[in-house]
Amino acid sequence: MVRGAQRLLGLEEIGCVRPEVELHFNLWRDLNTSIETNFLDIGLRFRTSLEPVKQFYIYIPCKIHSEHLRDISQVLKFGQTLDAVFNSVISLGDQGDRYYKTTNAGRHFTTIYSIDFSVDGDVHVEYIQNDDQSTGSLIIFTEKLCGRIRKQQAEGCLNSYIRFRLYLKGPASEVFSQEIDVNDHFTVPLIGRLELTEFRLNEKRSYPSSIAEIARKGQFNVAQIHYFLIRDLRHELTMQHKPFRKVRRLEGKLWRHYLLDNGDERRVAEYERLADRMVIYHWREDAQDKSPVEDFVAFASFRASARNIWVYLLIAVLLGAVGSSLATGVANILKWRDYDVGPPGWEGWLMLIVLFGVAFGGLARLLAPPSLRLLRQIASWRRKIL
Repeated sequence: MVRGAQRLLGLEEIGCVRPEVELHFNLWRDLNTSIETNFLDIGLRFRTSLEPVKQFYIYIPCKIHSEHLRDISQVLKFGQTLDAVFNSVISLGDQGDRYYKTTNAGRHFTTIYSIDFSVDGDVHVEYIQNDDQSTGSLIIFTEKLCGRIRKQQAEGCLNSYIRFRLYLKGPASEVFSQEIDVNDHFTVPLIGRLELTEFRLNEKRSYPSSIAEIARKGQFNVAQIHYFLIRDLRHELTMQHKPFRKVRRLEGKLWRHYLLDNGDERRVAEYERLADRMVIYHWREDAQDKSPVEDFVAFASFRASARNIWVYLLIAVLLGAVGSSLATGVANILKWRDYDVGPPGWEGWLMLIVLFGVAFGGLARLLAPPSLRLLRQIASWRRKIL
């Protein structure tokens, strides 16, 4: 009973207050010229009071810029976007200065706050040199935002929510996913590429020392984590480190406003073409035995479809044509040798060049080791003489 009360109140045995938070992550991974879908959406739902919080941080292990951050709280108000994000029937409630309330079945669900990413706004970004000399980014949510949330919480709107987008550009484009070649360069476009996508949260052994020091000063109690990975059907899932909770196709109508905002006709047409091919993989982690979620890792590998297979089809046709010419050349050479007919033609001369090239290459490979040994011996004698 005591542990249960401490969990509900956010109190630890040492008396420190640790607010409870639910985390949402949507990783959109596929690139398109018309619709940029390579970004991470982050949502934080505070379930308890932020009274002890003056500011809070999110660390990204690469260099990002403040212009790559965007508030998407207003986008949630359009269409059925709230239903899609919270997987329930959510209605708009009262709206105030830079916040609005939502309801579910007539009851207060959560209050959604806008974030000001301008220079003197609610957030600023600092850079940290990691232990391996790489650069990481610390996104700092300031007292200004925490104060606005606390004000509404004091009026009875305890459940609070913020949501923003991190565009994955430059070095950040590979912070969660990397493509690797598992075959030689000749067969990669035919077989495809392997893409490894890994999302890590609060993995303490990966902390830079400066981030570990900040974390020791206080952390949230993570009650629940929802991680969504949205991919094109052309990327075939080959392996994941633990089973996902569910997988489903993207509901195009539900997510249209979320991805397009106020897009033009060209972007709308491109979205409708892409939406039918998108698949959502959902992982979820809940607090167990009244203990918060300490860390979270979700790994998945995808086999990407071949993108330039036509080039290899052309190469195959050319190889077939060359093979046919060489076969004709062999036949002409045999006739020229046996029947003393005219010259073997260009096919025959080509075949002779290929044969001489193969013979020379084989001889060079055969003689290379003893030649190198002889050269080393000569160099050794020369050094001794000198």
